[in-house]
Amino acid sequence: MEAWGRISALWRYPVKSLQGQRLRSATVVSTGIVGDRGWGVRDIASGAVLSAKRDPRLLLARAETVGEGVVVTVPGHAPVTGAAGDELLSGWVARAVRLDRAGGDFAFVDEAHLHLLAAAELGTWDPRRFRANVVVTGMDDLDDLVGERLRLGSVVVEVDKRTKRCAMPTMAQPGIAKDSGVLRTLARQRDLRLGIYARVISPGRLEVGAPITIA
Repeated sequence: MEAWGRISALWRYPVKSLQGQRLRSATVVSTGIVGDRGWGVRDIASGAVLSAKRDPRLLLARAETVGEGVVVTVPGHAPVTGAAGDELLSGWVARAVRLDRAGGDFAFVDEAHLHLLAAAELGTWDPRRFRANVVVTGMDDLDDLVGERLRLGSVVVEVDKRTKRCAMPTMAQPGIAKDSGVLRTLARQRDLRLGIYARVISPGRLEVGAPITIA
């Protein structure tokens, strides 16, 4: 079957609401990309897992997977791991927190296993604003794929719904200025929706450049 698109970028976000890693390839299991949102920043006093929706400073921190753990960096500080990471993040958000790993088949995702965007629907926006796992070329948008099964490289997914946007894409990130106009534009032109959510049907491997077809 002829490809209607190709994977142009892959992203993994090891810690919910922190900056992530751009990848050339990724292993996908039943819960999504291995290590994606595999950790969360937990408020020790309340027990809640923090989100940049309420703690926007999280978006300025960065996490990368190393072996079975994560390396955390915040502006002005060297990368750290383990208990030092908990201490660094606690100072950054001004409360006692710790990095907790998701257990079993669970991951700290909001809606679905994978989040896809078409490069063409981004315009001049930096794709990091929208924190998608897979950016694709070859389609103007992905709206009509809801309900379809797609093959991405060797991975098969089923598209559940379009992605409804909250305020996070408007927030400042490293190299990205705060821009409340993003949400106004999406409300005016796209019913506050950009991209699609999909669940994994058949795990496998994703590679930048891999074709995307209807499964």
